[in-house]
Parts: sequence; structure tokens; C-alpha cells
Amino acid sequence: MEPRVIERNVPTVAGTFTIVGRTHYAAPILELAEKVYRVSGDVRFTPQADHRYILRGSLDETHSAVWIEDMGTGEIVDRKIEVDGSSALGFFQK
Repeated sequence: MEPRVIERNVPTVAGTFTIVGRTHYAAPILELAEKVYRVSGDVRFTPQADHRYILRGSLDETHSAVWIEDMGTGEIVDRKIEVDGSSALGFFQK
């Protein structure tokens, strides 16, 4: 399984963006036997013209977070969406 970059052009007006970080496996059947972590939430910001942004995050048993960063400056826009503790999904949530 290889990471894939997905690009979207967005208007340069203030907006609310829902961001999601979730564990995926190359073979979906593995999700039944392995832990799947998920964190999501809304961030508000105004994208700037000619700027590129990237969604970053980390998912694990003790802390999970996702955020949007300006690729040029590394600055986090708005805030991180965080879960302290486990963000593991239950069996029927997968």
C-alpha cells in the first residue's frame, strides 16, 4: 500500500473544513483483527492565494491528532484536533 497525494483547489474565502485521520490497511479484512484509530473535527481558516496546505497527523494508543499546515511556513492553521488516550474504534464502528 502506497501513500497517495490528493489535491483539491479551494476558494480563498473563510471556511470550515472537516478533517479526518484514520488507520487503513492494505487488506481491509485486517481491520477486523487489528486496531483502527480515528480522529476528526472541524477547523476554520481562510486559505491564502498561491499557498499550499497539507494535512498532517499521528494516530496511536495514547494520543491522536490531525491538523492542517501551511506547507511553506509549517505553521498550523487554526488548531489541532486531538484525542488524549486511545482513539481506537470499537468492533462495530470499523
